[in-house]
Amino acid sequence: MLSGRRSARSPAIIESLRLRFLNGDNAAFEELLSEYMPLLKHISHKYCSQHNEREDCLAEAVLGFLRAIRTYNPEKGSLDSYVMTVSSHRLIDMVRHADRGRVVLSDDLDKRESLLGDPGQGCMTDIAQLNDALSDLERQCFERYLRGESLAGIAAALDTTKASVSNALSRAKRKLGRGLR
Repeated sequence: MLSGRRSARSPAIIESLRLRFLNGDNAAFEELLSEYMPLLKHISHKYCSQHNEREDCLAEAVLGFLRAIRTYNPEKGSLDSYVMTVSSHRLIDMVRHADRGRVVLSDDLDKRESLLGDPGQGCMTDIAQLNDALSDLERQCFERYLRGESLAGIAAALDTTKASVSNALSRAKRKLGRGLR
């Protein structure tokens, strides 16, 4: 994770650019994108090990960035963290739905070998197999949560309580987190 990312611009200027973009100023988007491109490249390289896949991954990360700047709420944390989260989730979703062998999660950062399959491949646990560890409720809650739905919205859609949704999300995050260690 690129936790030490420091913008050359103040958060107030970044927020001003974001608001200008939301009001139709495409030049503001270009400035924001150039500001965040190093972070987006870092995220895309993290999830795509093959050089020929990196352009697709970067495009997905940019789409995640676009969604992030449209849905960001300044009262809930930093834009940097939100961009990283939304873009990462978009890439994880892409990897999970990709044809087997087309996109492989890289273990360049942690230097560990695969926990599943051929250890000689040296890749992280396959996200699709981790997904199988989730219950139906955990999977549905987590997917809706990644799409930006609120706990109340998820609870209403799944005809359950907010507490059940919150617990299912916690279990899903714990299971997925354990599998990626």
